[in-house]
Order: sequence, then C-alpha cells, then structure tokens
Amino acid sequence: MTGIATFSENRITKPTARGIGATLLAALLGFCIGAPATSRPLVSADDWVGLWRGTYVCTQGVTGLFPTVSRSGQREVAVVFKFFAVPGNPGVPTGEFDMTGRLGSQGNHLRLSPDGWIVRPPGYLTVELEGDYDEASGEYSGQVWGWGCTRCILRRDVIG
Repeated sequence: MTGIATFSENRITKPTARGIGATLLAALLGFCIGAPATSRPLVSADDWVGLWRGTYVCTQGVTGLFPTVSRSGQREVAVVFKFFAVPGNPGVPTGEFDMTGRLGSQGNHLRLSPDGWIVRPPGYLTVELEGDYDEASGEYSGQVWGWGCTRCILRRDVIG
C-alpha cells in the first residue's frame, strides 16, 4: 500500500505509517542514487540552467567536470566549465573557463564553444562540447572537440 488513500469496496482505506514510510524511502532512494532530475525534453535555455556533474576524456585521461549553466539569450546559455582530478586520475590540475552554448533546433541538443580562461593550468587548451540530452537516463553525453579528446557524460546535479 502506498501513502495515498484508496477506495476499496465503497469504503476509503487510510494510508498506514508503514505505507507512507515506504513511499518516502523510495523517493529518497531515487533522489540519492541520481535519478534523473527531469524526464522532459530540454528545449529552452532555461531548461538547461543549473549545476551539472560528470566526466570527460582527453589526453590527460578521465577528468571530473562541474559545468554551471545560466541563460544568456533566447536559445543560448553561458557556462563556466570547471575541471578537476578524479580518484582514478589524481594528477589532473584544477582549471576553469567560460563557454557559450547554442541550443539545437530540435531540443535536447547543445553545442558549447570556449570563450576564455578563468584559471588556466600550464599546457592546457580549451575544448568544445557537443551532445544530446537523453530524457530516459537524464544524461547529457557527446563529443569533446579538442586534441586527444573523446566523450563526455554529464548529469544534472539535483542538490546544487
């Protein structure tokens, strides 16, 4: 039984504390294990706004990524691209740069181009990202355009 009153044989059954607790626990588990923050398409700049978390791969190896997205126009976003070391690749320095994003005409598609460095580690170059948001998984994934780069996978940060 869930935490919602139900009708059974012309009478109302009240939810039990156990049923309510189970419903709350299921909701919390979905939240904690990273359930998608949204299951709708991302078609406007406002839909992309927020903190995202993930990784990308370039010549330095797997690298952590916290892009922060804000609206900058009708179909454009501004992004602060923050990268850092992950446990499996602790030698990556921390850095960040500004990006401009352009939404695709069909929704769920976003291309990000670099604007300029905020914190530049020696020897590092900016990259471009281009990918699609998958409503089922809640992930943005795609190509990282830069020397020796391959893929990125991001998920909206539901806490930040």
